[in-house]
Amino acid sequence: MSENPTITVYKVINISSAHQLCLPYDSKCNDVHGHNWKIETWLTGKLNDSRMVVDFTIIKREVMKLDHTNINNIVNPSTAENIAVYLARKLYELEPKNLEKVKVRVWETETSYAEYVYMPRP
Repeated sequence: MSENPTITVYKVINISSAHQLCLPYDSKCNDVHGHNWKIETWLTGKLNDSRMVVDFTIIKREVMKLDHTNINNIVNPSTAENIAVYLARKLYELEPKNLEKVKVRVWETETSYAEYVYMPRP
């Protein structure tokens, strides 16, 4: 197979983690609390030497680093927006030679998510 097409792989992972926000107004989010987060990932790029964009197991391993943690110890402020940015950049580092774009959607609740698309090259 000499052609190396651009392919998008998708993985969804559910994690449970705590976090706390420091908002400048009265909010229950200013207290430590937890969520069952749904993390959706799209990684777009060329096939690597193993003929994959990225191994699904490696994607899961990276996202699971946030599972059963206080996310503030890893990403701060730990808003869904900042978690999406953090994960997209971390996932890009898995295959920087081959990836063209990484999209991450972080669901904080069943009705609320933040999404970030990371495209380091034009």
